[in-house]
Amino acid sequence: MTKILVTGHKGFIGSHVFNDLRHEQGYGYLVDGLDRPEDIGDWVGPSGMFAEHYDYIIHLAAYAALRDSVDNPQKFWDNNVEKSKPIFDYCRENNVRLLYASSAGAHEWWQNPYAITKKANELMAPPNSVGMRFFNVWSEEGSRDDMLYRMLQDKTATYLTRHKRDWIHVKDVVRAIAYLMTSQYTGTIDIGTGESTSVLDLANHMGVDNLPIKMDTPNEPDELCADTTALRELGWFPTRNILAKTEAPCYNK
Repeated sequence: MTKILVTGHKGFIGSHVFNDLRHEQGYGYLVDGLDRPEDIGDWVGPSGMFAEHYDYIIHLAAYAALRDSVDNPQKFWDNNVEKSKPIFDYCRENNVRLLYASSAGAHEWWQNPYAITKKANELMAPPNSVGMRFFNVWSEEGSRDDMLYRMLQDKTATYLTRHKRDWIHVKDVVRAIAYLMTSQYTGTIDIGTGESTSVLDLANHMGVDNLPIKMDTPNEPDELCADTTALRELGWFPTRNILAKTEAPCYNK
């Protein structure tokens, strides 16, 4: 029986990964879940080791609100870095395959405290691991309340920017994680579509066109777009386009 631990299993990405793996239990998967970063200590015994042995750990528990990190950098460091250390140490000492949440922001990690924590994760990662640099993850069913797609969907956004972002559907993220879990790939990897769409174009597509445009966003890069070469070499490709919202091999080239 292959044992898998998913941290952050009640979060946006984590819940989709956890539920997908639970559906696969008939194929020999036994899946446990751990919710928040602050709960990790409860799973570590006096020796610093997990009470259970796991074959894979998918570490998605993290604080991820970029703008909140600017106001509370220490909280983000404590939860994303310090509380991740037991997991990283366990995987290093036991050669456990680790897939952990990094961020597209790690490409320009100096721009905000959240990105700094993700870059720190990459620097402390054990050899048999993959740092998944997630780009802008979205879903028709909604995502975290502070994610731009959700705010546009619910008409709660208060301003727009001229930023361009790489929008990847959460189901394509789950597929990417499945490919990576059993591959031999190590290091960091971009999880995106390889194409960027501007916030203005997305807002117009969703019928939101009456908001002011904020020009001064010093903690955010102007454009982020994934390099999907490594993922495609594993046989993965995205199936959804945020403007088309259709499930089709529209990027399968």
